[in-house]
Amino acid sequence: MAWTHLRPSQFMQVYLRDAPTIAAEGAFYLALGETELSPVDVEDIAKVAFRLLRDGGHEGESLDMTGPQALTMSDIAALISQAIGKPVRYIDVSPAERRRNLLASGVPAGFADALDEQLAERLRRPKSRVHLVTHDMFGVRPTPFVEFAQRHAAMFRGEG
Repeated sequence: MAWTHLRPSQFMQVYLRDAPTIAAEGAFYLALGETELSPVDVEDIAKVAFRLLRDGGHEGESLDMTGPQALTMSDIAALISQAIGKPVRYIDVSPAERRRNLLASGVPAGFADALDEQLAERLRRPKSRVHLVTHDMFGVRPTPFVEFAQRHAAMFRGEG
């Protein structure tokens, strides 16, 4: 059976989990320090997947996908601020505090374990690369984070 593996980096949509806190406190809390990530919009992945399924080709290939920018959490906060028109801060917390917050919010322990593993991996590689070859191959314009934040501004403001 033929296969093609799309390998996206972090999804932009993960920041929607922080929308209630951003709306209520003007802040979000993660344990990433100054780590850079290059999140990709799942809509970009869907566009590539559609074209891949429609047009075929690329059998047996693994295709990396990132967003168009390597961003720190402070950069993310600034872009959300720009999109919603009010200040948003990134507050760096310890991994232990992050875990306590996850468990207190009802996240199952097994999922918190998986998120801890993901965090450890990201902290081992604090500089993300930007890889847009897959977007280019399929003629998909990569979505900048500020466009994603503008599209979801109502959620970040607590309106939706």
